[in-house]
Amino acid sequence: MKEFYNLRCVKCKSIIDEKIEYTNCTKCGSPLEVNLNYNLIAKHLNRHALKLTPIKATKYVDFYPIHDKSKINSMGEGGTPLYRCRNLGKQLGLKNLFIKYEGANPTGAFKDRGSMVEVTKAIELKKKAVILASTGNMAASMAAYCAKSNMPVYVLVPQGTPIGKLSQTLAYGSRIIQVRGSYDNAAKLTKKISDKHNYYLSGDYAYRLEGQKSQAYEIAEQLNWESPDKVIIPVGCGTNSSAIWKGFKEYEMFDFIGSTPQIIGVQAKGANPVVRAFQKKSRTVKPIQNPSTVSSAMCVGDPLDGLKILSAIYESKGFAIDVEDTHTLEAEKLLAKTESFFVEPSAATSLAALQKMVEKGKVQKDEKVVLVLTGQGLKDPVSALKVLYSPPTVDPEFNEVEKYLNYGFYDVVASKASEKEVLLKKKPSMPKLSSLIKKEFHTSLNKNDLEKCERLISQFFKKGKNILKGDLRYILEKVLRESAFKKKVLEIVDFKVEAGLHEKAKGIVKVKYKGKTQQFSDSGTGPVDCIINAVRKSVSNNGFKFRLTDYEVGVSEGGTEASVNVKMTLEDQNRNKVISMGTSPDIIVASVKAFEEGFNLLYYKNK
Repeated sequence: MKEFYNLRCVKCKSIIDEKIEYTNCTKCGSPLEVNLNYNLIAKHLNRHALKLTPIKATKYVDFYPIHDKSKINSMGEGGTPLYRCRNLGKQLGLKNLFIKYEGANPTGAFKDRGSMVEVTKAIELKKKAVILASTGNMAASMAAYCAKSNMPVYVLVPQGTPIGKLSQTLAYGSRIIQVRGSYDNAAKLTKKISDKHNYYLSGDYAYRLEGQKSQAYEIAEQLNWESPDKVIIPVGCGTNSSAIWKGFKEYEMFDFIGSTPQIIGVQAKGANPVVRAFQKKSRTVKPIQNPSTVSSAMCVGDPLDGLKILSAIYESKGFAIDVEDTHTLEAEKLLAKTESFFVEPSAATSLAALQKMVEKGKVQKDEKVVLVLTGQGLKDPVSALKVLYSPPTVDPEFNEVEKYLNYGFYDVVASKASEKEVLLKKKPSMPKLSSLIKKEFHTSLNKNDLEKCERLISQFFKKGKNILKGDLRYILEKVLRESAFKKKVLEIVDFKVEAGLHEKAKGIVKVKYKGKTQQFSDSGTGPVDCIINAVRKSVSNNGFKFRLTDYEVGVSEGGTEASVNVKMTLEDQNRNKVISMGTSPDIIVASVKAFEEGFNLLYYKNK
């Protein structure tokens, strides 16, 4: 091969002209790969300068398929840190555990390395715009690099993509369209649009892989020009993991390192086509329909580079492993607690896989292991809240704060929470309930608070709902909050609501206010609104006014029998503001309980 590089089909080995096609083979449809002329690179490579130059992605420009190096569109990507994890390593019994933190890239994810090469190629190929499908990280990255080069970018994302990623992408000026379907559906649409309008089709294709392989170069250099024994990498489309493998092979080829590592590919249980192929010892990946996982960046059913990642795994004598979403979320929390890394769920799958490997004896204590953490946690902060409590809100009084501290509330926050684990199927005795709370949440309630907890549990059973672990932790939080404030001045004893499709809701409410029980009725735009309007009548002579300024509903479990957790913000005429909560299998009951708590808190602020 006389030229610097060409594009070659990974399956039929056909050579394809990049001016005609640079994504998939025009003959068999398989992915393309960049076939570099290593002899030519060796003639021009300044090995001494390479070893002495500070680490960053553009340092490796001789290894990228770029003709005109003056056109490189860089934002200072790469040069991400490699940390030695002493706390986590000690906990797992591993002496040489390292983290490659790709969240330190300009847009917070490993995608920036590939975007640097892709946008440069779009400029070289004289494309008028860029189009891509993304689960979030690539969208934000390409939008940033396109903004830098003043190139329009169009992004198709699956509906439900984390808002943190969409807001970042929108801020860079991209045009986003949400698709009611999977990443695979979006990817197929972008190909058609690219062909019709001559846009540069960005994605997990050959050029992106070339930029992302620089992670391997950096890991080798940061380990004093040695290869680790194992590299554990999250797998969505398979591009990043196969890129890292190619990088290690190239460094071995040029004698920068003496060996290459095992590649361990990690997928979520709900999106694991590569793992299924590996378990069958297959060389082809069979797509799965409707992939589903909390790790949104890995929710891919038909990986574009399935062939490449399987080849990397087999060639490196590695393996593929899948992990449960609950284990991923716990791993996300463990990374933050032990090593101060807050990552998105997809990145945390590498630790969840390592934990599984340690349990099964698939890693030795002296092995040099690198976890690739692909993106920072601010990309998807909402997912982390599935295993974390909302911080308590108290009045600025010492006794209230002391109450939480005495109950070991922050031990409760740190407890392991498998949301859907059924803890109770029938009403427990008080001693059993006390023992269960101590076991699951590492705290003990006094008799009064234990009775409050028992009453809330009874309300769940009356609605025909078992108590899940997620339910009990919200109940416990509700009890701890109520234990901190004074006697209730308002109690909503019962209510009835009549609601229709086209008319206002009508509600009748039985209220106990300042010891006196009365009944009131009113209408509203919905069930909660009519109940609150009726309650307003009961307290109309109390001397202060209030309004509902925020209303947030969270569902701890899917389905019509879901547990509902409501947060309300109430504000009075003096701008006193309180945040209250309610929990129940019934959204109306949860809302009513949140309102009741908020009113009582606001009342005592006025006193």
